[in-house]
Amino acid sequence: MYIYSVLLTLLGIGLGVAGSHTANTTCTMEMFGDDFNAYMACKAQFALQSNWWPSPIAGLFSYQVWNGYDGFWEDGIALETFTNFIAFVGNNTRYQDVIKSSVRELYSLLEAYGPYPSFDDMAWYALSYARIYEVFGWDEFLKSSIEVDGWLWKTAWDKTSNCSGGMWFDYDFRQKVSITNLECIQVAGKLFRFTKNVKYLLHMKKIWNWVIQNGIIDNTTYLVHDGALNNCTGNNFFGPTYLGGTLIGGLVEFYKIYKKESYLDLANKIAQAEIRNSTNIYTGALTEWCEPNCNDDEKMFKGIFVRNLRYLMDVLKDPKQRQEYQEYLNLNIQTNLLYNMCDKVPIHKCNITFKDGPPFYNVSGPLFSPNWNGPFTVGAPMQQTAVLDLFIAAIKPGTNCTGEYCNFSPNYPKPQPMTCKDYPCPKDQPCCQYSSTSYTCCTSDQKCLSGICT
Repeated sequence: MYIYSVLLTLLGIGLGVAGSHTANTTCTMEMFGDDFNAYMACKAQFALQSNWWPSPIAGLFSYQVWNGYDGFWEDGIALETFTNFIAFVGNNTRYQDVIKSSVRELYSLLEAYGPYPSFDDMAWYALSYARIYEVFGWDEFLKSSIEVDGWLWKTAWDKTSNCSGGMWFDYDFRQKVSITNLECIQVAGKLFRFTKNVKYLLHMKKIWNWVIQNGIIDNTTYLVHDGALNNCTGNNFFGPTYLGGTLIGGLVEFYKIYKKESYLDLANKIAQAEIRNSTNIYTGALTEWCEPNCNDDEKMFKGIFVRNLRYLMDVLKDPKQRQEYQEYLNLNIQTNLLYNMCDKVPIHKCNITFKDGPPFYNVSGPLFSPNWNGPFTVGAPMQQTAVLDLFIAAIKPGTNCTGEYCNFSPNYPKPQPMTCKDYPCPKDQPCCQYSSTSYTCCTSDQKCLSGICT
């Protein structure tokens, strides 16, 4: 508690005293029994919602969107983030309405990247929907998760059995990346636990066989290859942190089903390998391989790693090992608060971007930028979500929420249907119609040709 008291003093945050920022009107230390990480998660989530939810051009899409996420998969990632905050804090239903309103049927999700979605993007929704069902028991999410998973196995799995099968990356059917397969291990594990249908257990084993036969886990370092080559070997690219994280989550699913310690042993080796490989030796902060020049997708990766590290922590039987991971998460939090946060008064003094237009509510802090080593550079929803995942992953087991704001869920405007005739896209992004009722915004370096951003 001492180190956090020092941080609170340095940051100008009083223990249990509402400050001048809007976030403090709904988030206090007392609410969470003085759990500092839960308190900071509350503030970071409030800022994410105030600044970037919902997107002013949400009416263009068949799925809910935050303002400025790079791709629709990131919206799926955020749903699991929000779900975990509720799962890890008792009596907490903050922004539950955002989660519940996110359910979409398969066809609606397929429209999101019309006409051809990438398979890994769809798998994130299968995974987040399965997690939502796990926490809330909402049948409609289980149904959609099953639909997306079935579509993936019908469309993405290599039925030639070349290199033991595996999920393709997209409709080009040219490369097999690890992430799609690792996501699908988790999805299959959850669906088996929820339905007891052995089909999903067989799916887990088939993907695991692909992992082993293609040497996706390096036998010496325990780092995870980014994908497999045509000769059925790993591609020797070990950079992205979410690879190890997502595989850890899959091994946790194996453990929950089989109760074999060997799965946790391997998950620990992968976690420790990723921490060794991706930690800045000077600051102790988790650092993505591409920093400081990561693209918008890569800015989410660290959050996915720490999220899955928490899943591992929650099944470990060795309290010493769990505490080591907890201390690692706490160190990353300290680094972010000291070097990578902007919470100026007024918050407009911070560099913050609104890709698709101004926010619906007043802008709020604290804001975080992509590099957890600092310094703060720019606030955007990708990096905010990753740090939010970090705060949530570090919440103490048994933390509860008390008070009127534990069920905080403000009203938001419903997306109004739009067409390209409404000129909803940023000026440098062409509006592209790909069906009679569906449109999207191409990136600034693309053109719309026959309904496809190319």
